[in-house]
Amino acid sequence: MNAEEKKKASSSFRFNVFDAILILLAVLCIVGIWQRGNLQRLFDAGEAMEEYVVTFEVQKLRSTTADLLVQGTEFYLEENGSRISLGTLSVQVAARPATEYLQNSKGETVVARYPEDAYERLQDVTGSLVCRGIVHDGAFLLEGKTHIAINQTIAAFTETADLNICVTGIEKTA
Repeated sequence: MNAEEKKKASSSFRFNVFDAILILLAVLCIVGIWQRGNLQRLFDAGEAMEEYVVTFEVQKLRSTTADLLVQGTEFYLEENGSRISLGTLSVQVAARPATEYLQNSKGETVVARYPEDAYERLQDVTGSLVCRGIVHDGAFLLEGKTHIAINQTIAAFTETADLNICVTGIEKTA
């Protein structure tokens, strides 16, 4: 054997950039698989969910029903036969006389308000619910499952009343 053949035989394995890339790729694949499991567990356990304030409006609600909507009242939804918590009222709802916009015989828009002094007067109420959820692809998912959007009307209920609420805003709490 000459000197050149001895050199090749003694250094048959060389560590180069391609080997480093393959090792790095294998390590990244292992870390990716491990993190996928962690992220799945994170979403399933609800650890990624945060608190949001969902503001709503109910139109033409009886005043006796509006009086039942006090701070701490729990709102629910029914989905697939099961009861889902929508959220809890953060403060007492704000009520004002129910208003309706009508056209008179001349085609002008006029405002009609329901009287305030009647026993069961109708009111428009607004309120805020503290909810848990996530924002995924620009959409709010209540408890990570139920899609809720602004201007959506939701059939909700409390322990004492059934309501059709219209969502007017969704904001993450500070």
